[in-house]
Amino acid sequence: MREQQERPIGYWAKHLDSLINQAFEQALHEDDVTRRQWQVLSALSWGARTVASLRETLGAFRCDRDDSLEAALEILSARGWIDDDGTTLSLTETGLAAHDQVRGHVEHVRQDLARGISGADYRTTVDTLRRMCDNLSSGLPESA
Repeated sequence: MREQQERPIGYWAKHLDSLINQAFEQALHEDDVTRRQWQVLSALSWGARTVASLRETLGAFRCDRDDSLEAALEILSARGWIDDDGTTLSLTETGLAAHDQVRGHVEHVRQDLARGISGADYRTTVDTLRRMCDNLSSGLPESA
């Protein structure tokens, strides 16, 4: 037990990232949706967006080349979940219904993640991680 407590934050950050990815992959698999497709559905659930706006919003989330924004948009459009008017993208009624269904699975993962952690502790943890990211990113080139 002591060995686990002494592991550095980098270990826990990578381990948590891996577990989050596995949990989301499993939850989203039930709806035949990839993580990137979920991110697009979630972003568009707030309202119509341009492709450039989506790219900027989702840029911080790394994805496999096979799960690119373009691939996600193509699949979601083929399912009839996205409407493209030539300028902006928005969710169709079917897309909104799909978003709501998938959101239920995503919320379950988020609840599992925070189980036994107070709201205050969760917010403190997120804020601490954000500040650590800010601390390190300020000294790195912008492309990092």
